[in-house]
Amino acid sequence: MSRVTYDAGNLTIEVDGLDTVAAALGDLKKKTPAAAKVAINATARQARKLMIAKAKARYAVNAAGRRHLKDLVQRKKASNTSLSAELHIAKMRNDLGYFQHRPTERFTGREVLHNAPKYVKARVLKASSMAALTGNANMSKGFLVQFKSGHIGMVQRLIGVKAKNDTPLTERGYPRWKNKRGPGGIVERLVTMGSPSATAMHNKIWPQVQPEAEAYLMDQLYRRAERVLILAAEKRARA
Repeated sequence: MSRVTYDAGNLTIEVDGLDTVAAALGDLKKKTPAAAKVAINATARQARKLMIAKAKARYAVNAAGRRHLKDLVQRKKASNTSLSAELHIAKMRNDLGYFQHRPTERFTGREVLHNAPKYVKARVLKASSMAALTGNANMSKGFLVQFKSGHIGMVQRLIGVKAKNDTPLTERGYPRWKNKRGPGGIVERLVTMGSPSATAMHNKIWPQVQPEAEAYLMDQLYRRAERVLILAAEKRARA
């Protein structure tokens, strides 16, 4: 009778058949599409709340990461002639800067020598402990930088790999860091430290949400049918 599915960033809520609801409405069965429309749109709002809440409970997102989770929005509302609603979230990449990390501030220039800890620590899951971003033979340890967009992201240097933009100064006029002093030193390429996108997080928690969303939809269908019957009875009583 009803179907709630989530696939690749799209949550779709549909009602395939309304025979049971129409039977419950009896002589008022022409009201069935309107009742179903309200139930479907209410379920879309509830499913969005559940998806965001459960993702926040599982993942150690910071304020910026929580904003990404809320990018799940209703793209299509159900109508009397189209009994389906759709939620959608864009497939934006995340980096570890969207998750809990310590320290939260970035360090530049001499601050790195005097104030920065040996390692930045971070985690993706709330069930995990904070882990030091130590790097390896090919990658530097993780650290925070500010991008042109203003986002503070977590990156690493590709050790020994020259950056595409190896000008000696940054756009703000500060000297770029080199892997060693002298003419042999190079500006190394930066790569972001990947992490689950908001789409991937919602995909992961969807199996927990689906039974609740389907049960909520069924409940709303019968509640709306009952409401139609009550309003009709009150109207007849006033006549």
